[in-house]
Amino acid sequence: MIDTAALPQNIVRLSQRTDGIALCFPPLRTPHVALVLGLFGLACLALPLFALSGLLATSQSNAHGLLMIALVGAFMAPLPVFGVVFVGLAVYLPANSLTVEVSPSGIRTVRRVFGLVCSRRELKCADIASLEAQIAARYQGLFSAEPYFRLVARHATLRKNDLVVAESLKGEALMTQMQALIARHAGLHIPGEKVPRQ
Repeated sequence: MIDTAALPQNIVRLSQRTDGIALCFPPLRTPHVALVLGLFGLACLALPLFALSGLLATSQSNAHGLLMIALVGAFMAPLPVFGVVFVGLAVYLPANSLTVEVSPSGIRTVRRVFGLVCSRRELKCADIASLEAQIAARYQGLFSAEPYFRLVARHATLRKNDLVVAESLKGEALMTQMQALIARHAGLHIPGEKVPRQ
């Protein structure tokens, strides 16, 4: 029997199936990460506007003023691109969910964004070479005491067929527990390997 009370319900919800288990990584798993990314993205969008508006208001239409506008504009041009990317990530992170079904025959995943299915993937257990833990860089913060992990089922031959089977796992203890749980229900042998630091 699975002890679902030991798992953080805001990160993962586990249910027993007749042939295995189902894991649901719901939306709003890491709202603090999305908030930080969103604020940074908005700052990247706002800085060029403030800089150029200040220059336009104070500069005269002489060569010096036009040169300053061109130089500041060229320096600030990449910032809105970064801003759009970070705001997009801030919207995507709380809006996405991952459902993982694990059985001895294979692992199936469904990724949803705003409740709409955007990808379905499957990997047969016979094709899984390892269940690898990775530190998910996008969830790390300057003040985070524990790293966030994700688990990836590595395909035996094709790297492009690797499958994310768990994510947003805060701390090595939760990651190890999820790794053992998935491996047991998929019939995989997980040796005592060290977690790769990326």
